[in-house]
Amino acid sequence: MIRLRNLTGEEIKTIGRSIGRAFYDEGEGLFTRLDREDAITALEIMTECYYRLGVLYATSEQQEGYLAYWRKGEAKKWGMKMIRVSLHMAWRFLREIPFGSLKKLLPLMNNPYEKIYQKEPDYVVISMVAVRREFQGQGYLRVLLEELFRIARERNIPCVLDTDTELKVKKYISCGMKKTAETSIKGGGMMYTMESRA
Repeated sequence: MIRLRNLTGEEIKTIGRSIGRAFYDEGEGLFTRLDREDAITALEIMTECYYRLGVLYATSEQQEGYLAYWRKGEAKKWGMKMIRVSLHMAWRFLREIPFGSLKKLLPLMNNPYEKIYQKEPDYVVISMVAVRREFQGQGYLRVLLEELFRIARERNIPCVLDTDTELKVKKYISCGMKKTAETSIKGGGMMYTMESRA
């Protein structure tokens, strides 16, 4: 797994749109509340923000899959960087996503894992994971997750994520995670909190 660095704006946009298509074209999940172009744009904006925070990774130089992750302890040190990135993200959302789609998007910004794991001194959080369509079904999800499980095991902390479909829950279970909570989302739908713990 490699951290993505020194990318051009166009390269970041291409990656983000690829991730957006991977999410939306599954045909289910909370992002399908939006029309396709708004969903893809929203995920492209989120991808850019993860890149700016320095938490966007790829499986390899071929970029078969992507993920954004960090540790709770690391996030506390972001300070002004997090404020700048959050303001940039909010500005782009307001400028590029229609108001009706923004209203549907806001409940998706909820992170149930934060409440569930608030007493944990540290954890690895996976905020986004996607395998490009042409590489799906070839084990790249497992490759991405196993690296993070190793990091969590070495520190004796959990690795957590929230997901929005039963199909994804099954995929994460097959990779060694377990479901720890279900949270109803305003407007319908569920978020499922998953965990891997040594």
